Amino acid sequence: MNTMELLSLRGKVALITGGRAMYGRGCSEALVDAGAKLYLASHSVDSARAAQEELSRNGGQVELVAFDQEDPASIRRMVETVVKREGRIDVFVNASRIIPRGGVGWMQEEGALEASVRVNGAGFLYMTLLVGEQMKRQRSGSIVNFGSMMGLIGVEKHNYDGEPGMQPGAHGHDYTLNKSAITAWTRHAASYYGRFGVRVNTLCPGGLQSDRTVERFRENYSRHTQLGRLAGHDDIKGVLLLLASDASSYLTGLSIPVDGGYTAI
Repeated sequence: MNTMELLSLRGKVALITGGRAMYGRGCSEALVDAGAKLYLASHSVDSARAAQEELSRNGGQVELVAFDQEDPASIRRMVETVVKREGRIDVFVNASRIIPRGGVGWMQEEGALEASVRVNGAGFLYMTLLVGEQMKRQRSGSIVNFGSMMGLIGVEKHNYDGEPGMQPGAHGHDYTLNKSAITAWTRHAASYYGRFGVRVNTLCPGGLQSDRTVERFRENYSRHTQLGRLAGHDDIKGVLLLLASDASSYLTGLSIPVDGGYTAI
């Protein structure tokens, strides 16, 4: 097959959670650019409508589907909606999470922290298992999880020097715990799903330059990165498309840092 055809997603159905902003938005654009029919799942259909309209203006087929990561029934409806309409899910990109409500600082409020760990852990697992069952029936599919470099290494505390308000960013307990678990679960899931022709891989991004980025953090972080910068909007697209498409048909169980070389040493 022609190499560029291996990267094509024409005729494929893709479902993405967390696909309207930040790294997820770049993934949505890549899936649409490659020709997939995209189901963009969001906790608020209204908040995702602008993303849908922009992606559609650029030639994409984009449908919105509501889901709430805190509600297992909502997660099930999301998957069932796509399967009912399309009969299959070829690509699943799992990029959503809830923001922890456990406060800031090293010690965090127990009840809120437990809730965020449960939703970001069990919620992630439940939606992936439901999609996995559909892919098993198809005997094909690619699951791309979102981990983080913070699930691979410890925090460089000096990234948070110079701005007292940045210090709580070094204490993302929920984030680190769940992103570490996703990396381990990817190997576990790949060992199960491989016999059904289903691949499971994880992207582990580093910091992303956005309108939320504090300038002092950008400077600090860039000094610790081999390429000397934060990620840009397009930097996730190529590797996401590789894992989503048949170009990676012999890759499974991988957790790939997309971090400008931050974890290289």
